[in-house]
Amino acid sequence: MTNEQAVVDTGMVVGMHYSLYRANGDLIESTEGRDPILFLYGDRQVLAALQDALKGKCAGDKFEVEISHDKAYGRHYPERVERLPRKRIDGGKHQSFRVGQIIQLDIGKGRRQSASVVKVGKFNVDVDTNHPLAGQDIRFDVTICEVRKATEAELSHGHAHGPGGHQH
Repeated sequence: MTNEQAVVDTGMVVGMHYSLYRANGDLIESTEGRDPILFLYGDRQVLAALQDALKGKCAGDKFEVEISHDKAYGRHYPERVERLPRKRIDGGKHQSFRVGQIIQLDIGKGRRQSASVVKVGKFNVDVDTNHPLAGQDIRFDVTICEVRKATEAELSHGHAHGPGGHQH
């Protein structure tokens, strides 16, 4: 057995903590105080730009990476903001909606699409089907907790397995 430390590369499982910020410094989310996220490197389970920044790093490494909107969640498309009759969204159930709420829209053939509520009226709701971070530059502060070779089961399933079984 060698004392070499495993490095992040294809076929490796990475465990990490991160804090995600808007370009202005506002915290969006963080895994601090929880279990680190686990993912199979190379399987497009994290943003490609973040994955690129992780390559070659080892457990214990800490770094930050700034990602422009075009490499993060893309640009914001104004045509993806639309006004819909409330009845189309809630089927006449008179649900209450609030600005910022994420809802699921039925787009036909059993498919659903996430949308953010941007305005609520008596008869209509304005929704935005862009990713909530579309058009925004972001920054990740990352601490790598674990790097290990993926098991055959993880490789065949296409995702990392956490302590005690699958981590989905």
